[in-house]
Amino acid sequence: MIIDTHAHLSDTKFDADREAVIKRAFDSGVEKIFEIACRTNYWDKTSELLKQDNIFAAFGIHPNDTAKASAEDYDKLKTLIQHKKCIAVGEIGLDYHYDYSPQNINIQKGSFVKQLDTAYKYNKPVIIHCRDAYGDMLDFFKEYKFVSKGVVHCFSGTPKQAKLFTEAGFLLGIDGPLTYKKSADLKQIVLETDINKLLVETDCPYLAPQEYRGQRNEPSYIIEILKEIALIKNISFNEAAYITTQNAFNLFKTDFL
Repeated sequence: MIIDTHAHLSDTKFDADREAVIKRAFDSGVEKIFEIACRTNYWDKTSELLKQDNIFAAFGIHPNDTAKASAEDYDKLKTLIQHKKCIAVGEIGLDYHYDYSPQNINIQKGSFVKQLDTAYKYNKPVIIHCRDAYGDMLDFFKEYKFVSKGVVHCFSGTPKQAKLFTEAGFLLGIDGPLTYKKSADLKQIVLETDINKLLVETDCPYLAPQEYRGQRNEPSYIIEILKEIALIKNISFNEAAYITTQNAFNLFKTDFL
């Protein structure tokens, strides 16, 4: 079994052929897709997707959207994550790439805490978004103790940071950039990290693997990431798929998986 543990099928880039994309994924050997609904304007669309077999979801408020999030949004989030097919809260976290202003950072941190508290209350793992903020994120988790499990989505930090996150109990999400020609650091991280600490993700429609680079990404392309992990780890494709799938089951425990 293969799981794309991080997709954004609700994105408008899939409006013209969403069902065909889903069918291609299942035809290619992907058996489950985890839809990550981290934009409030996609929440209703994601709820509709959950009516389909083998599609599950996480709900959250992306750090880049926290400045405009309302109290009503946080109330709705609490309802959404109680859906029987909700596997996590996410993606949530810190993103300093576009705006380093202290005010924006404080808003992001406040929202992050609020959503971590919600995840803890409802016993949900978290999907962490961290961009240009790894130092702050690691410092944050030294103080905040109420996260039992989670994954750092699309990991792009240093080997040392990878080790610190896995030692703290987090898994690392590995995406299309692993297949890029100039990804020596990420390849080294995958080599050095216990495979039991890795998840595979597409983050579609973004970050298509090397073979499809420049195109819209989609869940069926998860195969390329697994091939690269198998090559780096010197194991078979089936073994890479089996272990990363078991990692997903262990993290996102639910009766419906």
